[in-house]
Amino acid sequence: MSRERVEAVEPEKNLVTYRVIEGDLMKEYKSFVTTIQVTPKHGGPGSVVHWHLEYEKISEEVAHPETLLQFCVELSKEIDEHLLSE
Repeated sequence: MSRERVEAVEPEKNLVTYRVIEGDLMKEYKSFVTTIQVTPKHGGPGSVVHWHLEYEKISEEVAHPETLLQFCVELSKEIDEHLLSE
């Protein structure tokens, strides 16, 4: 679980940025900011989702957040499947 604060919403760019301010991630990272941008595909239906994770680790021993990035990929796929089924 985490608590986030929305830092930017740019509807014209289909972009949202938020910062984690509390939760388990803050035990390993000094800061953690996520930006999500959705770009319509050219010449066809659908969109491309870009996830950008910006973080500062508390120490070098802390792993990079590959597990969280994989979760973002899976979440995007599930949202895609849901939207295509409607």
